[in-house]
Amino acid sequence: MRVTDLNPVPSADLGGGDLAIPFELPHGDVGFIWGDSFSGDGPFGPPMDGIGNWRSPIITRTSQRDPAEPIVMATSPSTDGRQLWDYQHDNAEYSTVLPCDAMTIDGRIYLWVMYTQGLGNERWCEVWTSDDSGITWARSGSKFWCGAFAGKRVMISWTKDPRSDWVHIISTGGLARNKDMLLWRAPVDGLSDPHAWQGWGWDGDDWGWDREPTPILPGWRLGEICLRYIENRAVISGFDAGDYSIFVKVGDRIDNTNWITAHTHRPVTGMPRGVDTVPRLYGGYIHPYSRLEDGKFTLIVSEWAESGNPYRATQFTCVGIRRTVQVPGPDPEPTPEPEPPPNPQLAWWQELVRRVEEWLRQRRL
Repeated sequence: MRVTDLNPVPSADLGGGDLAIPFELPHGDVGFIWGDSFSGDGPFGPPMDGIGNWRSPIITRTSQRDPAEPIVMATSPSTDGRQLWDYQHDNAEYSTVLPCDAMTIDGRIYLWVMYTQGLGNERWCEVWTSDDSGITWARSGSKFWCGAFAGKRVMISWTKDPRSDWVHIISTGGLARNKDMLLWRAPVDGLSDPHAWQGWGWDGDDWGWDREPTPILPGWRLGEICLRYIENRAVISGFDAGDYSIFVKVGDRIDNTNWITAHTHRPVTGMPRGVDTVPRLYGGYIHPYSRLEDGKFTLIVSEWAESGNPYRATQFTCVGIRRTVQVPGPDPEPTPEPEPPPNPQLAWWQELVRRVEEWLRQRRL
């Protein structure tokens, strides 16, 4: 059920923006990390008239913790709405810096970002940290190159395992949205070191850590993804570009669930199917205070602007998210589901990529 749009936020000079990735701040408030954001609410790309003040990433926040309550931002003019660190958009190396996920561990915020040169052309990824609740940020460690692991370690989501000292991480490709999902773990002090990440892989007999990672959702074509532990259960959500919907899967532990056969909920879709419909949807991030009960499981879903509709992120509450889980099966690579027929609703995405690439090309002439 649609609850409310999260933008505009006038106090943060935020008209149009997307992602609004929710996470728990060090003192228990909820932070929202936004991607490309503007004063106006039109789409990014040519023409740029009426948009203005391009920033990414930015942060807004609220003290509300009830995931079903309509979210109202309570921004601080000194910190919220401004770009988290200074850089020049559309420079020689990259056009923008896009966030993928944030989490807080022992008072420190960890933020994963990808440096992109236009849509679907990611250059590298990095980890940034903040020790003062998101006011100042520092670059941490090495670059993660986007070509590694068949291009499936670009967009990520991560969360601390409540039953161990590991951070669990899921990953997929970039904004081409044509890759499936890998699983990783890393110690907290190794999050910014690509060599400290351990893959979850199948060796022909069983699954195990510290292996070449094997896809846990083989054949899927994913966009934005999210991993959270809700009531000590691992929950995965995100944008399934192959089905043109937001999906949710509930498991036990991240490494003790057959994610292929685990039930797939589709609470929000891009075409009418008897559930909430959002044309040009993407995102699908889990509110950190969500619960596995009707009306208390909350997602943040983005929508691209077109034909007068604003560029926005929206709060949805979901019903019927099952608590039941399934343990791993013996086969990590079942026969993929048949390819769905072409979806004319997705044409907006290809056209958007074309327009942005043309705009970037003109800027360089």
